Amino acid sequence: MSFKIDNKTITLVDKVEMAILDYIKEKKLVPGDSLPNEMELSSELGISRNVLREALSRLRMLGIVQSRTRKGIVIQEPSLLSGFEKVIEPYLLSEKSIVDMMGMRVALEIGLTDFLFTNLDDIKIQELENIVRSQEAMKYSLTVEQETEFHKKIYEISGNQFIVEFQKIIYPVFHFAKVNYESYFEPVNQRLVSEGKIVTHQNLFSFIKNRDMEGYRNAIRIHLQPYVEFIYREK
Repeated sequence: MSFKIDNKTITLVDKVEMAILDYIKEKKLVPGDSLPNEMELSSELGISRNVLREALSRLRMLGIVQSRTRKGIVIQEPSLLSGFEKVIEPYLLSEKSIVDMMGMRVALEIGLTDFLFTNLDDIKIQELENIVRSQEAMKYSLTVEQETEFHKKIYEISGNQFIVEFQKIIYPVFHFAKVNYESYFEPVNQRLVSEGKIVTHQNLFSFIKNRDMEGYRNAIRIHLQPYVEFIYREK
């Protein structure tokens, strides 16, 4: 077993962390495989076990390894969004970052249309209908929670767990935008209503219920128009 630690100007713990990751790749280890124990690893690297433990602690935080009784240090499949989740604090994000995340959401929601309609069935349509009925009274004045409830169900129906997890993570960003940029979004919504161009959840659901994929694809673009206008306004 051979670890290579170069002489870059980074901390020893950084180097050990990278060396362990290189070892995992070189040995083609997969989730469920075990690393050598701490004594072997520290001996191979010529470092103290304290430094090794700090490096392993970082990898545990990333979800790459875990300690198991009798099996030692075991490789596991990391959550792709775990690190992202830890740093999403809207108050620390620039307006550009918030705008970019809004753009990602627009692209994502339009892009998952095919997955949504592929996975539709009567039960899922009924679940969506229940959500829409509970929101009918609010019509154009949905809370962030109500807005999220509908779109979360759309993500779930798409069948992509990564998209579902991503939606949970970016929720605080959209809640922040709703509160802090309301003075911009509200006039846009009012203008779209007056022009007869507003698309509600009820409208979107009608296309879903009728299994009209292209109609839905066009409607979701219009539904997200306030975000699109905000994005281009900022740019």
